[in-house]
Amino acid sequence: MKGTLVVITAVVILAVSFLLFTDISPVAKTYSKGKLYVANVVGPTLKAISTPFRFTHGIFGDYVNLIDVKRKNVELQKKLEALRLQNQKLSELEKENERLRRLLRFMDERPGTLTAARVIGEDVTNWFKCVIIDKGRGNGITEKMPVITPEGVVGQAVEVNRWHTKVMILTDTNSAIDVYVSGKQARGILVGTGRTTLKMKYVLKNDDLEAGDRLVTSGKDGVYPRGLPVGVAISMNKNVVGLFAEVEVMPFNNFRKLDEVLVVRK
Repeated sequence: MKGTLVVITAVVILAVSFLLFTDISPVAKTYSKGKLYVANVVGPTLKAISTPFRFTHGIFGDYVNLIDVKRKNVELQKKLEALRLQNQKLSELEKENERLRRLLRFMDERPGTLTAARVIGEDVTNWFKCVIIDKGRGNGITEKMPVITPEGVVGQAVEVNRWHTKVMILTDTNSAIDVYVSGKQARGILVGTGRTTLKMKYVLKNDDLEAGDRLVTSGKDGVYPRGLPVGVAISMNKNVVGLFAEVEVMPFNNFRKLDEVLVVRK
């Protein structure tokens, strides 16, 4: 019985194989239709299954590209910051060189009367607004010597030791300078206010003075020689009680950015 079943099975397999591999028109047509049917059924399913994989692969590729772009952006940003820092250093160096060139030209115009010094600090231990410079008695500096820059007056030496000098600047409330209006007859006393601007006192309301006028030292206070630039008038208020007008003055120097100064030796 078992032998008969084996023989029948073998015969069936041979018959099917013969039909599949024999170029018989009905068989070929049936086979082709079968393949087409299977393709039509299985194709959409395979496409639906493969779509998420293609989408995931695309996202992964975009992510890798994004990481690479981000890395390159970070590198470019670092290079840009380095170039900016280098450019800033070059700009500051150029500004310093220009200041030093102006100081040298100014000193050449007044040979033997000026001592160059560098501002090394500020005095915050007392009521005076002072800066500290790196020259002292060892360099021939004494109290009440004027301190200037090519822009104008800084102040005067108030404390001097062998190596350093404290300079009271114009904005200190104890500072007072006799000044006049350049090219005009108006005069007054320029005093510090403890703020950025100065006040010019004892200016008569009918004096020839207006905003934009330049103020220079008169040389009559016994400290500052005549003709040193000090500041510019920025406002004049005559609508006040009394004989004198209120005049506000902006000094030529920015005292927060002092680096190098000149001491006028007497």
